[in-house]
Amino acid sequence: MGEGRALGGHLQVTCRTENGTWIDSTDGWMKPKSTKGDPVSFYDMGDWYEIWQGTRDNGGKPLVIHNNALRFVKDASPAKSNVLEGTQS
Repeated sequence: MGEGRALGGHLQVTCRTENGTWIDSTDGWMKPKSTKGDPVSFYDMGDWYEIWQGTRDNGGKPLVIHNNALRFVKDASPAKSNVLEGTQS
């Protein structure tokens, strides 16, 4: 994937306590749930990705670290994220 290019998808949790759950972000906060929610946008920035609720072009919210938690925040500077592609459904 080329730098700056976007693709859509879903965020899935890989941790000991919530493994296999999906991320819900309808109110901005990242919460685990058992089914997929709305897709997010991933922007390839070369060495990292930006993750957005919605897209940059439609007034979306970038993923940030807020008080040691992940949150989508309007008009914030996006966090630099590492993304692993997966095929689990």
